[in-house]
Amino acid sequence: MKNFIKKAHLLSSMGKILGLNTTNNDKVTIKLELTQEEALRLRGNMEKVHIFSEKTLDNTSRLVQRGKRESTKYFLVPRELRDGIGKNQEVNCSRIETKTKDIFIFEVKKFKKQ
Repeated sequence: MKNFIKKAHLLSSMGKILGLNTTNNDKVTIKLELTQEEALRLRGNMEKVHIFSEKTLDNTSRLVQRGKRESTKYFLVPRELRDGIGKNQEVNCSRIETKTKDIFIFEVKKFKKQ
């Protein structure tokens, strides 16, 4: 949780894809343009990088508030995305702030049904 709060105050401007090239082994090489801030956010990690666009977010959910003065907030996982999610596990998360919205990213380990 400490990392989440620490990263939460970074204001981000999104990058853009400048070009795509298809290689012989069914892979695509992508040329990106990022601000220095976005590049620094990767902290040198050049593997396991996921690229997404705000325009591909096609499920809707709700933010629920509970507790004294609604101090506890929950993101509801839509029904169509719940399969394979276990209970009571630690979840990695991050927050990206733009000028007009906040984007929350959660990483949940897949639940193995026995």
